[in-house]
Amino acid sequence: MKFDIPFKSEIYLNQTQLIIPLIYKPYLKDARESLIVGLISTLIGISIIIGKSYLGIVFVVLGAVYIIKAYPKFQLYSKLKSTYFEKVKEKVAEVESDFGNGIFEFKQHSVKYIDKNITRDVKWNEFKGFKVVQSNLLLILEPDKGDIMIIGENEIGSENFKKTVEFVKTKLK
Repeated sequence: MKFDIPFKSEIYLNQTQLIIPLIYKPYLKDARESLIVGLISTLIGISIIIGKSYLGIVFVVLGAVYIIKAYPKFQLYSKLKSTYFEKVKEKVAEVESDFGNGIFEFKQHSVKYIDKNITRDVKWNEFKGFKVVQSNLLLILEPDKGDIMIIGENEIGSENFKKTVEFVKTKLK
């Protein structure tokens, strides 16, 4: 299957918003873990205090520390997401006319992508997986580096999108 897709900045920016959580997933995970540890520790401390032991105060204080530590971690995650998106928007605005068309070719042994700037031929075994998010197929290579290929239903049509997803399912189990 081969698709010649014209560049549309609105679609590109929407797809960028879909991959940002995958890029910064470790930051969000760290923040959530701190919050969970804090809440569990606080609950254990409260239950110990209810059981008439002052040892529970240690757990409550420890829980409060972890909850407080979680807040800046959530702020960092939020700042990283917004900064990344703003930089992408700026870059797209600068060079939007230079993008041209992108060509996706789904072959038996690989996925080939070609545009004015790059040509990539990625073997199926190099992908770490795939996801379908909001009618977009995300082919995941290295999510922490933002190396994710995306093709949307609104770019290739509903029928072609279904065929593509089914084909990818056979290649990336």
